[in-house]
Amino acid sequence: MNKEIELKDIINFKNLYESNKDNLINEAKIKDLGLRKASFNNKLKDYEFKFNIEVPDCAIYNQHNSMQCNIYAFLRVVKDIMRKRGFSDIHLSANYIAFFDKLEKINTLYNELINDSNLDINSIRDKVDRYIGNYGTFHFALEIVNKYGFVPLTEMADVDEQFDGNLAIKLLRDKIKVDALTLLSLNIKDRKIKKKELMQEAYNFLAKIYGNPPLQFNFLGENLTPLQFKEKMIGNELDNFVAITTCNLDSFYESNEYIPNVYLKDNEKIIEVSLNEQRELIIRQLKDGVSVWFSCEESLTLDYDDNILDNKLYDFNKLLHIKEVSRREKLLLDIINYDHAMAITGANMENEIVTQFKIDNSFGLHGQFKGRLIMTPEFLNNYVITCIIDKRYFYDN
Repeated sequence: MNKEIELKDIINFKNLYESNKDNLINEAKIKDLGLRKASFNNKLKDYEFKFNIEVPDCAIYNQHNSMQCNIYAFLRVVKDIMRKRGFSDIHLSANYIAFFDKLEKINTLYNELINDSNLDINSIRDKVDRYIGNYGTFHFALEIVNKYGFVPLTEMADVDEQFDGNLAIKLLRDKIKVDALTLLSLNIKDRKIKKKELMQEAYNFLAKIYGNPPLQFNFLGENLTPLQFKEKMIGNELDNFVAITTCNLDSFYESNEYIPNVYLKDNEKIIEVSLNEQRELIIRQLKDGVSVWFSCEESLTLDYDDNILDNKLYDFNKLLHIKEVSRREKLLLDIINYDHAMAITGANMENEIVTQFKIDNSFGLHGQFKGRLIMTPEFLNNYVITCIIDKRYFYDN
């Protein structure tokens, strides 16, 4: 029989808590300053925003509440490729990619529902919640661009401060769950016929929320499709980019950080490298004028006023007595997770040692560096999950 919490237990908890004066001091500190400020590490060095390796600056994106950081960071890399091919100052639509990302996820979902011989209301609920969301990687965005191309921002506007990505997904899930109920009374053959109508409903929903994507537009006197525009801007330059990680691959695949492809042809290939290899590959790509897409845990490590990305920025563990565990255990316990994607756009090196990195974020011109961040090498080593590197920068390539 399970033991219940009794009043005598509460009395013991309270007495033990109050017998440690540090608990009372920290409680008062948290109430006075709030949890973040109470945990701030005042021993951190002063950071100077200087870098001796940089890719040319681009305008900082503002993703607002779209929850599509993977796409904005992807487009930061695309802009570098475009610049190297002679096309600069052309702003691209992240919203166009987001639209087709959702449409492809819906199509994959319906394909699975249609072919489910044991389809019931519970499986509809679970599969919709699994497939439909704002999650994605660099390669999700790349597959969309390879299939549908991309367009200038002038042809499909990005979302603004009124957009609520979480609300959009909640309502999209609700609609698909309700629409999918019509499949329950149909055989597989009739479900396939019904799918065309359901996909039209999905398209209509997405067009109202995200905008209706163009199929053709005029660019510098040429009539182009989005795919023709993509070929003109970057060709197949991004097809040799691969994901690298310093995490143990077995642990990585066990963790929540591995995002299986939903609509791609093949699962993304992840290459395990050492910390030194990761750093060297990043520097080689930056020196060649191309920024580096990366995923990381930033929710407890970023100060949006000072624009510092450092895993030592807040000492929550000391304040709240959270024990330190290995990076592998943090990964498997989902303590470190793919919380955000950004782009490394520069570095500062002294005596062949990287002292800090320059980061382009996608939340507008926030903080003292106006949307750009300083990232410490320790953060790269401990909190970055994956980076995207062109295979040409590998020594053995």
